[in-house]
Amino acid sequence: MAAAAYPQSGAWQFDSKLQQQCTLAGGDDYELCFTAPAAWHDQVLAAGAASSTPVHCIGRIDAEPGLRVIDADGTLQQNRWKSFDHFGS
Repeated sequence: MAAAAYPQSGAWQFDSKLQQQCTLAGGDDYELCFTAPAAWHDQVLAAGAASSTPVHCIGRIDAEPGLRVIDADGTLQQNRWKSFDHFGS
């Protein structure tokens, strides 16, 4: 996931590290997430524009398991964020 690509509020007034933590683990803000082949990138953006729906490409899926978060400068971030686990014991 590319940290710089997450949709954010224009009203945000806190530092970028706090913003990243809140975005990744801050609560119950919902966005529809889906995957599409890279070759469909332009068509997905066009469909979003045609329906007045903001669309953001935030990452890619590859063969390596796990989630990796990349900062705006390309640095791999350590996942230290914990969010509420609805299914935890």
